[in-house]
This record gives sequence, C-alpha cells and structure tokens, in this order.
Amino acid sequence: MKSFPLISLVLLLSILVSSRCFDFFGGDTFRRSHFDDEFANWRKESLKPFIRGEGSAFGFVWPFSNDDDEPISREATEFDQQEADNNQSGLRVVGLERDRESLESDVERLPVPFGSPDSPEIDRQPLPVRPYKPQRPPLDTSSLFQHHFDTFFGAPDTSFLGGGFPGFGFFDLQHSKPWWKGENVCMEREEQDEEVDGDDNQEIAVDGGNFQSFGVFNLNFESCAERQNKHVCTSVKNDNGRKRTVKVTRQCCHGYARARNGPPNTQCEKVDLHPIAETAERLGAKEFVGTLKKSGLESMLEKDVTLFAVLDSAYSQFTEQMWENNLVAFDPVMRSKRQADISGMTARDLILAHTVNGSYHIEDVSNEQLLKTELDGTNIRVNIFPRGPSDKSSDHLYRYTANCAPLVKLNHVSEKGIVHVVDRVLLPVRNNVMQVIRSRDDMTVLRTILEKTGLSKMLEEVGDDKHFTVFAPNDDAFLKLDKDIRRKLKAGSGCATNILKNHILDITFCSLAAVNGVKTTTYNMLSEKLEFEYASMAKTEVEDMSLTSKKDQRLKINGIATVGEMDLMGTNGVVHVIDTVLPTDSGMPISNTLANRNFTIFKQLIDDAGLEDEFDSFSNKTFFIPSDKAFEQSETGQYWIKQLKEHPESLRDNAQLKEFLEYHVAEPLIKTCDLQENMVKTSAKKDLRVNLYNTNPVFTNIMNRATVNCARLMHFDDETCGSVVHEVDKILEVPKSDLIGELRSNPDYSMFLQLIEKANLTELLSTSNESYTVFVPKNDVFLEVKEWFDETMKNADDLDNVIRSHIVPNVVCCAGIVQSDWPFIRTTETINQQRLKLNRNRRPQVQNAGITKCDIVATNGIMHEINDVISVQKKVLAEAQSFPSFTRPLTFWFK
Repeated sequence: MKSFPLISLVLLLSILVSSRCFDFFGGDTFRRSHFDDEFANWRKESLKPFIRGEGSAFGFVWPFSNDDDEPISREATEFDQQEADNNQSGLRVVGLERDRESLESDVERLPVPFGSPDSPEIDRQPLPVRPYKPQRPPLDTSSLFQHHFDTFFGAPDTSFLGGGFPGFGFFDLQHSKPWWKGENVCMEREEQDEEVDGDDNQEIAVDGGNFQSFGVFNLNFESCAERQNKHVCTSVKNDNGRKRTVKVTRQCCHGYARARNGPPNTQCEKVDLHPIAETAERLGAKEFVGTLKKSGLESMLEKDVTLFAVLDSAYSQFTEQMWENNLVAFDPVMRSKRQADISGMTARDLILAHTVNGSYHIEDVSNEQLLKTELDGTNIRVNIFPRGPSDKSSDHLYRYTANCAPLVKLNHVSEKGIVHVVDRVLLPVRNNVMQVIRSRDDMTVLRTILEKTGLSKMLEEVGDDKHFTVFAPNDDAFLKLDKDIRRKLKAGSGCATNILKNHILDITFCSLAAVNGVKTTTYNMLSEKLEFEYASMAKTEVEDMSLTSKKDQRLKINGIATVGEMDLMGTNGVVHVIDTVLPTDSGMPISNTLANRNFTIFKQLIDDAGLEDEFDSFSNKTFFIPSDKAFEQSETGQYWIKQLKEHPESLRDNAQLKEFLEYHVAEPLIKTCDLQENMVKTSAKKDLRVNLYNTNPVFTNIMNRATVNCARLMHFDDETCGSVVHEVDKILEVPKSDLIGELRSNPDYSMFLQLIEKANLTELLSTSNESYTVFVPKNDVFLEVKEWFDETMKNADDLDNVIRSHIVPNVVCCAGIVQSDWPFIRTTETINQQRLKLNRNRRPQVQNAGITKCDIVATNGIMHEINDVISVQKKVLAEAQSFPSFTRPLTFWFK
C-alpha cells in the first residue's frame, strides 16, 4: 500500500500525457534522463498489471513515437514491441496471426495460455482495435514512462517536487535500441499494389484479422509481430480505392543470432557456422549423414536446404529392421501392415524425403503447412502443439512435429541451410488417409462402412486445407459391438455416419499432442469432446507395445479406447489404430437409446410391430417417448401392454399400432430451446400441440415447462442418430374429434352440451383452426342445482354469460396450473373477459371448482372435467393480474 500513491501519480500523468497535456508541462523541451536499475526494476514489477490492463477495469492506451524517431525502450516498458514502436497511422491494430505469424514471439513479453494458437483447444479471437487518435508530434524521448517521470523528477528547471525522488538516483544513459534496429540486422521489403472495388465499405486483411475501411476516409493499418530472430511489420494503406501492402522483415543477418535466454533486447551476435553435413553430425545424426554421402547427394547440400536429420539411435534401429526383412518398419508386428509404404524405395529416396529446398526456420512455418521435399510427389507436414504446464525441457513454448515425428533439435543454422533433428525416420508419404486404411488387412469393417456412408470420398480429398485425423477401430473393435448394430453399420444404415464422424477430426492430431500427466481435449466432426490421457498398462501389454513414447503407458481416449499404433501418416492427415469403437449418444440408433433409457414397453411395441429398422433409419426427428409408468396409468397403454403379453403375434404389421407409435414421432428435430407454442407434424400425418408454461411466481416472462398434447416433458434432449428424444409422462393419443364431438361422446356431459346448444355456441367449439380450453361440469353437478339450471336455460343473457365463462381462448393444460398464493395470483381470461383464478392444492383448481379429470384432448383444444359450476359476476370484468398469457413466445428453461 505504500507504493499506491506513487502508482496513482504515474497513472494520472500517463492519462494526462495521452490527452495532449504536453504543453502544460513544457512540451518537447524536457531533458531526457534515465532511472537507475533500482527504479527500473520497481517500475517493471509494480506497474506490470497496469501496463497490460490487468487488475483494473480497463487497459491504458499509451501515446507512441513515430517510427522515424527513437522507439520506446522495451527494457523500460516491458510490453509488446508490436504496440510500442508502430503508430504511424494513429490506428493501431493489436492481434496475433491465426496462422502462426508469431508463435515464438518472446514469451516473457507476450504471455500465452496453455494451448497452441492453432490447436483445437483454443479459438483465438483478435484483440480489439483501438480507436483512431490524431497523430502527435515526434517526442524526443527514449521511454514514455521516463518522459513522465522526467517531467516531475528528472528536470530541475521544471520539476515542482524539487528535481529529485527520494531513494533513487537520476542520470543520463545512452539509449539502447531494440535489437531489430541494432547492428547485424538485415531488412527485406515486399510491396504489393492492387485495385479495390468501388464499394463504400472495403474489407482489408491485416495480419491479425480483417478490418473495414470506409469510402469516406483513407485509413491506414499496421501490424507488427516479433519472434526470436525476426521482426515483421505489415502495413496496409487504402488511398482512394488503391490498396498498397508493405511488408518489412528485419532479422539477424546470416551468421548472426540472438541468445534465446538473454535479456529482451539482446542484440544479434556472430555465431560459428559449419557445413550442413557437419552440423547434422554434431547434432547426433552421423549415420544419417553417412547414408547421404554414400547415396551421392553431397552436392545437394551446396544449395540452401532444410534438412530433417534423424538421430543415430532411431536410424540404427531403422536400418537393422530394413536389412532384416528388406522392409521399412519400426516393429515386427507392423511389417505386413506397412509393406506398401516402402515399395520400390531406395536409400537415396529416403534421404531426399528428409530434404526441403530453402531454409525454413521453425518459427517461420505455420501449423499444418506442407513443405515440398526433394523426392518428387512427397511433402513433410509440420504441426505445432503446446507443451504441458510443467514441461521445462525446452526453451521453445511449443512442440513441433514433422510428419508427426517429434523435432528434438531445432533451428541449427549452417553455412548454407538449416538442420532440424527428428527422433525417427520420415517414411515417404504418398497415400491419402483413406488409402492408408484400405491398405490395412485389419480394417476391413471400417473400410466397408466408410465406403457405404460416402465418408471415404471426404478422406480422399487432398489439398493445403485438407487435413484429417482418423481414430480407426480395427476389426476386433467392431466385434465388441452388438451384432445388430454391427450389421446396420456395415450396411451403412442407421447411425453409421454419426458413429464414424465421432472418430474423425478435421485437424492433424499427432500422438505428441497428448501431454503426459494431463488431460488433453479436442473436438471431433460432431463437435463432441474427445479427451486424451496416458494410462498405465499391464506388464504383458508393455512387452508387446510398440511406437509409444512411454514404455509403461498407453494413450486412452475418453477412458475407453486404447490407441495401439500411432501416427500412420497420409498425404492429408494421420491415422491412429484403436481397439474400441467410441460410443456416442448421437451415433446410437433409436432402438439402443430406448433400451438404454429403459423405455421397455415402447421399444417392445416397435420390435413386435416389425418397425425397428424403419425407426432406426429415421433422421431429423423428435421422439416423444412415454415412460413405462405412463403406459400403466392409461387405458390405451394398458390395452397395448395386454396385447404384448397375450397376443404379440397380432401386433405384426398392425396399422393401428403403427399409427399410435408414429404419432409419438414429430418432425423436424426440435430441442427444448427451440420449442414454440404451435402445432407440429408427426410421422402419422397428424398434428401435436406444443404448449409452454411459467411456474415461477417472480420471473413470469420465463417459460420453464413444456407439454405436448398436455403430456409434460419430464426428461429431454437425449440425442440419438440425427434425432432427439424427450420423455413424456402420458401416452399420446390421436384426437378423434373436435370439442363438440368429445362432449357428445360422453353421456356425463349431456347437460352442459344442452347449455352450449341453447346458447348457439356449437359452431364456436367445432372451429378447426382455433384452440380452446373448456371446463365441463358433469351432469351430477347440474342435477344438484336443477332449479338454477332450468332458470338459466330460459334466460338467454345469463346462459351466454355462464357458458362463455367456462371457455378460455387458449390451451391451459393441467401441467401448466401450479400453486398460486397471494400476492402471486395466477389467472386466465375467458372468451367473455372474465378472469378465472388458477391454483393447485391436492388437485388443480379453476376459480371455485376442482378439476377432476384433466386434459381431454380434441382436435381444436382440450377439456377439463370439473366438480362445480364456475361462479363469476355477471358483466363484471376483473382487472388483469400477474398470470402471463399462455401464448406468449418467450425464452424458456425447463424443469
């Protein structure tokens, strides 16, 4: 807390300076002075959170000098040079390039969360574009912070604090330039001009993202990124419809480099260079270089190349196995499976497959980039993965692979070219992922399903933007499945496509991506999560294991499948062999979902009716499945249960049963978040009525209960093959008639029907395009007040008022009637504008009557049987209270 006043003072002055307060303190006439190391260290530690915008509600926008002036010292400010040195246009674009423009930019200045910029775990968003500010005059200062403090403490002629700061000394130091403006730095400049369309709004791409320019203004953008040995600035200027892009790259000249572990502003220093072959030998690749020389390829090293050399230990193992059976394989178990990879290959071809024309510093290569090798028709795919949170084995923030082989030594510059060292031989890759699967004799089932579903065509696509990872179950894995599921999968029917997509990624996921000791997560083509973790193996497994990084561990997926063979490279991705088919709810047919959710009666009806294959082939459907308890509580349900027990043979091809089952299947797929109050079509060509209700007395605009034909959704949103399953608490029966027809079909409602007919409301309740709720007293109720009934029949006005007070112009299911206590009284309005109180104690209630039978469904609404005549005041309209309209389309959550 002792430093808080000083920090506040620094921040206040920073804001003042950024608001053109220079004139107030003397403009550009201030002398430059520097703090001693003690103050610099204090400032670095104490002000770091404020510089980066941490620990506060906002980040500061600091003024910067023009590029032509002395840049702000990074040693003084400790934040990104991208912000510190480039503000020519006044509009600064702050961002990180999606394709790894600066993956290896200095870690101490640009903290990056765990995860690679191109890894599936991170969806990197560009940082906000700072608002335009007018350009300031050049500042003759080496540091903004120092300029602020010079104003107060470092200039005796202007300091109102007496020209000194207690405990710190002040003296002038020679300004230290950023390394990329120092000695031994070479610069390359690329320019490109192009015409842009005459539209008012133009989209301009600048390293970190796309930005809009407007025809009224000519806006300039600039973005800079810094790496260990390179500083790149790209500027885009839009001048009256002509876009000019300038890219300036500054880097240590050949033969010079910066110490990776040195201070942030370490200059480019001379390094000892050797011929590329000698460099590779010094890195432990003598045998690889020996084969290169024996193959007569020394002349190839006289030009600028990138050599992916192989460690002696890995190369020795490779040559031993090749001589043993004249096959390129890393393990005897795999020889027969990988024979196609080495057909006709020579030692010369092998060396050429490790050589790339041109020098590629690893930080200059983006994730998924293909490097063309000297062997015709082959490439090396480079991938970038994050290190584990506790991995301190390298100075590099990321781990790199070449054809999924780990790069163990990076960026060793030679007299001509660069050497990277890999830990295994890179076999030439000529087959795509699908061809890799076809070449295997243990993937016949997978190959069949891929071809039946058409996914094989996707896995044959090749291009710079085509990269797949297939976790390929072998034939033994499919044998573990239920025989019916396996049969449907091999036929390409049911959920075969979804099940396979559960095993496919649209990125290259090498085994190196999984970090030992932590869980690694990515998402497949169904957008479902896959979780990877190394697990211990039994001793017998260790003895037979091959090609894993840990001899006592194997990689597990979702804790279920074990990865056996890893990193089988294709031209468009990689294949890993697994021993278990990965289950997914969205990949299981409806018959399996019903079995897993214990909908035994409904499933048995489907099976006995011979409809299992038809239901399993459904896609884009919504299933409303009654529980077994719902069947037992319904007369219709009891009827079907009896048929299952006593006459199952009668259910085969039963048209009545088929209509009953298909009435529980709506289309299209509707999850609860998309439910709306309307009618939905079913496979039985009949409509289902969806209603939404509020049960919360306070948040009356939130619909949190849903019904379908007044059956309440109890459990919902279970995914199945291209469809969704909701559990309902009642069976759904196709309504046979309209409301008038339902009244006429029940003798207990004859007296209420007489009142309706006398009031000439028959046509109202037979209208097909409206939805009503009718509260119907039984004949017993009217017989208790027979005198009143007779008098009402004679008085047309009273009769009309009474009947209309029993009719509501929307659907009020019993599930939508909940307890209603003061002050949260719930009401609904009748067709004659009477307000009826709704409540629930032991049973649902409407006004003074209890509902004795709920939810008699008709084609144009529902009926509730009640035990009293609804009592309302004649011609009196109650004020609207807090009960929400049942037909309001609102947001909802369900319980």
